[in-house]
Amino acid sequence: MPNLKIERQHRFNEEANRVYQMPTSMFEQVKNEPSALFETAFKFMIHHANYEVPRLQELKRYYLAQNDIKNKPQSTAVNHSTNRIASAFARYITNIRVGYFLGNDIQFKVNSENEEDTGQLEENVINFNHQVDESYIDEMIKKDLSITGRAYDLVYVDAGTNDLNLAVVDPTTCFVVYDDAIKPQPLMAVRYYQIGILQQDLQEIYEIYTDDMLYRYHTDGGFPDVNSPAPYATLDNQTPLFFGRVPLTEYINNEERTGDWEAELDQIDALDKSISMMADFQDDFDNANIILTGKFANMTAPVFMRDDKGNVIKGKDGQPVILEPPHPDVGPHNHMWYLEPYAMQTGVGQPKQVIQPNAQYLTKQYDSAGWETYTNFLINEIHKYTNTPNVNDPNFASNASGVAMSYKLWGSDQERKIQESLFEKSLNERYLACVNYWQTLHAIHSQLTAMELVSALTYTFTPNLPKNDEETSTLIQTLNSTGILSDETLRELAEPITGISAQTEQQRVDEQQESAMNKQNGYDLGDFGTGKVFSTGQPAVVEKQPVSNDDEQSSENNKDDES
Repeated sequence: MPNLKIERQHRFNEEANRVYQMPTSMFEQVKNEPSALFETAFKFMIHHANYEVPRLQELKRYYLAQNDIKNKPQSTAVNHSTNRIASAFARYITNIRVGYFLGNDIQFKVNSENEEDTGQLEENVINFNHQVDESYIDEMIKKDLSITGRAYDLVYVDAGTNDLNLAVVDPTTCFVVYDDAIKPQPLMAVRYYQIGILQQDLQEIYEIYTDDMLYRYHTDGGFPDVNSPAPYATLDNQTPLFFGRVPLTEYINNEERTGDWEAELDQIDALDKSISMMADFQDDFDNANIILTGKFANMTAPVFMRDDKGNVIKGKDGQPVILEPPHPDVGPHNHMWYLEPYAMQTGVGQPKQVIQPNAQYLTKQYDSAGWETYTNFLINEIHKYTNTPNVNDPNFASNASGVAMSYKLWGSDQERKIQESLFEKSLNERYLACVNYWQTLHAIHSQLTAMELVSALTYTFTPNLPKNDEETSTLIQTLNSTGILSDETLRELAEPITGISAQTEQQRVDEQQESAMNKQNGYDLGDFGTGKVFSTGQPAVVEKQPVSNDDEQSSENNKDDES
């Protein structure tokens, strides 16, 4: 058997998803030197722009359904269609993943035996999340994670204030450089981007974040739509930071930093090609050539030569001179043709062969059943390997039990658990920067370190599943009758039905019980109603209402009438 050598082919460069690291000792030498720090960061920026950004941009392009099929060359065949139909499979998978993972907001709580130890941590976190619209930012982070496999957020202080803010940063414009430890920690983060007036007066802006300083540089010029870093830049300013760490945090979707559907790009391309080929076939069928066999019965009238008076001119043989002989009437104005048999001479001395009329289209035969089988195979493969439920599957019924739904989502749950752990890890880094800043402002009074305070924070992720209120309410009633669960746990189970958090529901119950108790005490003490008469033993006193001038006049009139 011959030795077959298959050339290795990669969709992306092997350097397209590299984690940036450098020795801590080298970083310490340039950390406080703006010029040397930029030279070091520039080396990473060049690699990021040349190797990593093309991969990120291609993945974003697939999310927008601008798949590779859009680059399909025009067919060289005459009158042959060239459809470029791109499926939105990537967008579908990402939207499903984001909704399933963060359709229900993350619940933040502080778990501590002594509330004095955590100070105002919970209050500060809740206020911060509300002000920065944390739930939306988390959804955008998860969206970037699903598409590119990585995402970034930036904690910063609003200009002219002491208020913290939070923003999502485009992965194509930033990266983090880590140290060389076993558990790498961020040394610096770089953000570079273009600004200008449309495509004019462009500037390249460079921001380098360390644990205690922000350096901002710029270069003039630049090419439109090209974010290309320059080797020499002007330092604009340097601002001290009080976050205790690099404030730009990286989130990863998995240890490989790949998107949810990145591994299935070949299948998505194959699906696009299959659908486009079927569309080409349908278009070509509409434009197919027709083959007519036989003799045309409907012929056009001959065109004769005429003189100036319109009389037909005859030739020397006495026959009219024909300018245009009769021909089959097959013009675009005539959509019906008549054919008749004709006798064809097959050879000298041979009898004539009668040709029967016939009409048929010259089309390419296409296996539509095979095409449908192949297309469904690709769709099922994409769903299977991305662990995305196929809602069009006839077995995916809306009235399926909770157990059946769990099996359908079993693969998704395995990935979700890993992604939750990685998301929590980055959330800790985000709030560690916030807590360090709040402690600097004395907004949190605690003897605990920032790391210890963040360790007291817990995050609860609730998958956003289709609701089965009847099944959930039956479960709550059953568990309530057994008495094995606390009221708080039962209220948490009821949250998807009522839409009210367990904490708010507990507060409402307490207020209702307090109101009922005060009302009962009022009856017992005779503070109002008939109870007051019987509790004191004194006859009820009916207080006179003050009489207005109009009432007095009306009373005098009534007396006069009676007299």
